[in-house]
Amino acid sequence: MSPLLRRLLILAVGIGAGAIAGIPGLIGGYPQFVMASVAFFSIVVLAVSMVAGLTGIWSLGHMAFVALGAYLAANLSALGVPVEVIAVSAFAVSAAIGFVLGLSAGRFSVLYFGLLTMALSLAASEVIGHWSDYTGGDEGMPVAPARIFLLGIGSLGLQGAVVLTISLATFAFLLADIVAHGSLGRKWLAVKSQRVASTAIGLKPQLENAKAFSLSAGIASLAGLGIAYSISYLDPVGFDLHVGVQLLVATVVGGAGSLLGALLGAAFIVVVPEMARSVPSVSMFVFGLSTVLILLFLRKGIVPTVSAWLARLLGRGQRNSVGEAHAFKADAVADLVRQLLPAATDALEVKDLSVHFGGVRALDGVGLSVPAGKAVGLIGPNGAGKTTLLNVLSGFYQATRADAVTLGDTDLTTLPTHGRAAAGFGRTFQHAELFGELTLRDMFETTAELGAARRKAGGLPAASAAEVAQRIIDGLGLSAYADLLPGELPFGIQKVADVGRVLATGASVIALDEPFAGLDAAERTAIRTILQGMRQAGVSILIIDHAVQEVMDISDRVVAFEFGRLLVEGLPEEVRHHPEVLRAYFGTSEVSAVKKVVAA
Repeated sequence: MSPLLRRLLILAVGIGAGAIAGIPGLIGGYPQFVMASVAFFSIVVLAVSMVAGLTGIWSLGHMAFVALGAYLAANLSALGVPVEVIAVSAFAVSAAIGFVLGLSAGRFSVLYFGLLTMALSLAASEVIGHWSDYTGGDEGMPVAPARIFLLGIGSLGLQGAVVLTISLATFAFLLADIVAHGSLGRKWLAVKSQRVASTAIGLKPQLENAKAFSLSAGIASLAGLGIAYSISYLDPVGFDLHVGVQLLVATVVGGAGSLLGALLGAAFIVVVPEMARSVPSVSMFVFGLSTVLILLFLRKGIVPTVSAWLARLLGRGQRNSVGEAHAFKADAVADLVRQLLPAATDALEVKDLSVHFGGVRALDGVGLSVPAGKAVGLIGPNGAGKTTLLNVLSGFYQATRADAVTLGDTDLTTLPTHGRAAAGFGRTFQHAELFGELTLRDMFETTAELGAARRKAGGLPAASAAEVAQRIIDGLGLSAYADLLPGELPFGIQKVADVGRVLATGASVIALDEPFAGLDAAERTAIRTILQGMRQAGVSILIIDHAVQEVMDISDRVVAFEFGRLLVEGLPEEVRHHPEVLRAYFGTSEVSAVKKVVAA
């Protein structure tokens, strides 16, 4: 479904529900109450579901933001403040608090952040119980009728309050859809699925988590306005931790990250207990049993499970073939790279670098230089320290000691991990590490947005993120795969896509972590041709791989490591036949035999 059609559908449902609730005499007071309950619960379930689906953060504390919105509505309405001002104030205050809490999300596991939000919920209950001048304490407080300044309504009745609640829900769903399917949502999914790789392209995971939690908190506060005006009385019991747990149930039942799932989840926690209300002794049993059955048979939630069933039924669940192999030409790749990456002007220098992990010396006084526009290969047996060096360059490891780790005049050790990409350093990964919940097109667009400043600084012609993504898709032969998720792709295509992602960063110095690992002969040829094109375009390349022959064929110079130390450095032919390199790879007893084979 297209974004426009989806948003029109959301708007149509909201207008339809508002008309049903708002036309006098059409339905009675009880159905109006149920509609209002589903509406305000759908807002806060949406808030919880959105942050869980887009970031993997689960919250038990969202009822604190609902309470903030509700009590702000009660107190400000008593002063005659219009709903518009109250809604903006509640959203802003809740978003600010959510942002501060969200900054800590990346520092904790899901469990510990859940405990933190649970503490927030408990603290909110204590504040409500003791700040009686503004909350009415344990007795609760009445809410004055709402005023809508823009419509000139001085006192909104109960029926109007229900329509207002449905309108707030419609706004929340439209906002969530716009964000989830836009640039922010793509960034949050990137961080969620591959935190390390997202940092390598320039994202700040902690900041992105904070943004997501902030927006989620702001949306949740709107549910508080709906509760305040549609019920007209605030009972502190309605904001306690028990309700927060129900929100998690609704999120899981409906399906985390699904708009329709949020609506169904809200309807579930409202309608199921209401249907069993005539027999109070078994109402909670019915609710609990229904929850267990759904979780047993629809483990991903109602909407995701049903969607998967429909996909399989319609024959879209399995893809045996998604395109033909693409024949690369180095000249064509070079032309593509020149449009996307500024030519390198600075050398990458590493001098006297050591990295110790306790008593283990992963690197011991090593160094290398990657001149501007040149390709340098780094080889060595397992445990030589190759990946450790790359992780130091990327900012994932800190050097124990280093005379220099610089890119031109920039000291890379002073930059945070995400700052390396902005400085012009990009990298690929041994296992591709693509963003599992983004299609290739979305991944390229997200990366291209972050690389826009680098392309501009390098004097490249301006191009939108969508244009950059399309150039990569066309230039690397990914048209048949562009709108698929990584899990649907062959491994060789994933490796090509990983190179495509680094092309979108705007970097001038690119480190490739085992680009040939796990590939067959045809796939190796494709990657080799792409790297040759990058080399022709004047990009600096550092290649780390066990495929020695491939490294030798591409590199201007080769560096060999062994046990964390520099073994030898020189031209490819010099290193290829160097006795110490042969010994490191094949052992002393086989050096003579290997020399004969190489000579032959």
